[in-house]
Amino acid sequence: MSTLLALLLTYGLLLWYLKPSLLFKPTITGGGDTIAHYVAARYLRDYLLPNGKLIGWMPGNLAGYPLFLFYFPLAFLLIAGFSLVVSFPIAFKLGTIAGTFGLPIASLVALRWIGCPFPIPALGAVLTLPFLLNAGNSMWGGNIPSTLAGEFSHSLSLTLLVLFMGALYRGVLERRYAGWCAVLFALTGLAHGYGMVMAAGMGLYFLAVTSEFRMTLLYLVRVYAVGGLLLGFWLIPLVWYLPYTTGFSITWEFTSILEIVPVVLWPIIVIAAVTVALTLRGKFSDKGWLRMIYYLTYPVVLSVTLYFVSPWLNLVDVRFLAFAQFFLVLLAAAGLGGLLMRLPRSLWRAAPVVIAVMTIAWVMPQVSFIPKWIQWNFSGMEQTPWWRYFIVVNSIALPGGPHSPRVVYQHSVLHDKAGTIRAFEALPLISGRPTLEGAYMQSSPTSPFVFYIQSELTDTPSCPFVPYKCSPFDPERALAHLELFNVKEVIAVTDRVKAALGSNPGYREEGEIGPYKIFQVRQGNGQYVVPLRYQPALVTDGDWKRLAYDWFQKPEWLEVPLLFPRPGDPVPPGVVPFRDLMEEPVKQVLSPECHVKDALGNEEVRFETECPGRPHLIKVSYHPKWRVEGADRIYLVSPSFMLVYPTAKQVRLVFGNRWPDYVGRVATAAGIALLLAETLVFLSRKRYSSLENPS
Repeated sequence: MSTLLALLLTYGLLLWYLKPSLLFKPTITGGGDTIAHYVAARYLRDYLLPNGKLIGWMPGNLAGYPLFLFYFPLAFLLIAGFSLVVSFPIAFKLGTIAGTFGLPIASLVALRWIGCPFPIPALGAVLTLPFLLNAGNSMWGGNIPSTLAGEFSHSLSLTLLVLFMGALYRGVLERRYAGWCAVLFALTGLAHGYGMVMAAGMGLYFLAVTSEFRMTLLYLVRVYAVGGLLLGFWLIPLVWYLPYTTGFSITWEFTSILEIVPVVLWPIIVIAAVTVALTLRGKFSDKGWLRMIYYLTYPVVLSVTLYFVSPWLNLVDVRFLAFAQFFLVLLAAAGLGGLLMRLPRSLWRAAPVVIAVMTIAWVMPQVSFIPKWIQWNFSGMEQTPWWRYFIVVNSIALPGGPHSPRVVYQHSVLHDKAGTIRAFEALPLISGRPTLEGAYMQSSPTSPFVFYIQSELTDTPSCPFVPYKCSPFDPERALAHLELFNVKEVIAVTDRVKAALGSNPGYREEGEIGPYKIFQVRQGNGQYVVPLRYQPALVTDGDWKRLAYDWFQKPEWLEVPLLFPRPGDPVPPGVVPFRDLMEEPVKQVLSPECHVKDALGNEEVRFETECPGRPHLIKVSYHPKWRVEGADRIYLVSPSFMLVYPTAKQVRLVFGNRWPDYVGRVATAAGIALLLAETLVFLSRKRYSSLENPS
């Protein structure tokens, strides 16, 4: 009963802040990166799943990118499932907080699977509150502020990781449940990659402490082999296509030690430290108890270790500190429960309820900005002061579809008045028009160029990629880049940018809607497929991403793209050799007259040309999963676009599957077969055991 009451108090506090009246309000969730995820979730529900796909081309951001090939689809599938019974805006909200609401019960279940006696599992659920309501950071993952900022996939992965941790302990101990552990490992990975890395590292603990190394190793091989194969349809293509992504490793710079050890977690940290100290001093002598304490300490050590090695893994280091903060919760719950159990049973039977009340009293004064942020996000973008202007810009001033020229917008914190600073990343959903910026920056090799253009059109650029320096504010220099990316409209919001664009003859004012001014880019013909005026320059060695970025910053080179053939690609006829970006490009003129008609769909580019044999630039991000009809192959050219030499007047490019995708599907099928075999063996053993020991 006390466990049930403790859970009711825990979830009561969560519902106090995450109010059902807000969660069941059919409005578009704002705040942080959330709107970008909303767009992705709608694209999955409305286009990919009806077409039998989980991974597909998203043309609306970053000049196109493969959606859910380099990001994690599980939370979005959950949202799509919820949308079958409630409206999509509500389904999205429920999907984003699934990990938050799942964490307390997952902690309770995992501690029970590990074998922790009462009241430890209940304490584990209660003590998730200081972690969830930690206002010390909003980007690391796991806590409510990070979830509100858009890190809900990380939150879901943490919940599944906790369940995997408990299941693996029990499975290794009993040499059972390998299939169940494999499924949890696969689900953790599909939810978020950082959780998968942690889950992969959990097995090392058992190899280090076991006295039956061979048996333990064989069990772990069963778990990770089946789990890895189940992930094959997604994991194998992800690894194979990594060269066509943009790395995004961050070494976090702390401004205060309180970021690492926030005040709200001090009791947790103290209790966990005391638990470890008492264990090392031999105050806990029971072997089973020692195994539990050591096991609960291990993920803290693993998280900290991964934090220090993450720069070499090209990962964001602080994501692992979030895991360390959380696993201190489970360790503290075990230590506190162990100390309480030394008291007479009559004194600690009500411990979960008492600790829950004390925890709530400790946490509530320290939630800081969290309630206001919850109110802002879940009230919806429709309630924001600039929504009326934002929706008019989208639905009336800039309607269109995937084939329409792209729209860019000035980066500014002022957009937060429409719900989030990233509000206009929703252009592909609300107006139908593609834009450049997007939240899934790592998914496209085009991202550095997109943010370079951003910096040319604002005096407050985000410039997220450390290796790639951005430009000072320079609307004149941006014109050539906008033409290259087939951008025909720019949305300005600050007076300085409005004035600069208004005084530049390269831009023409189209209209003003509240705080927004829309300018047309005069350069460019509004087409995505254009015949080149000059032969491209052939590059046979060097880092193509670095060369392309340096090329992009040289206006005199933009009409002569760099061509980067893949191994085995024939050298096209007539290309000029690349010499050096410090020299003037060789401009070998091609026939000036050539008319092209093009059409773009979600995963298709069609065009009709008058000049087969001439190189045609396609202003869409390159990816090996594109295939072509009416040309021999697709070449990668700077900045990160596609180039074809048509062999016919009608040319069609389609985004589809390649051999890594089929290999991944075969791996998943093998994983399902092995999982079924594991299940049949488990059921037969269970049946045999029941016949041997009839009740």
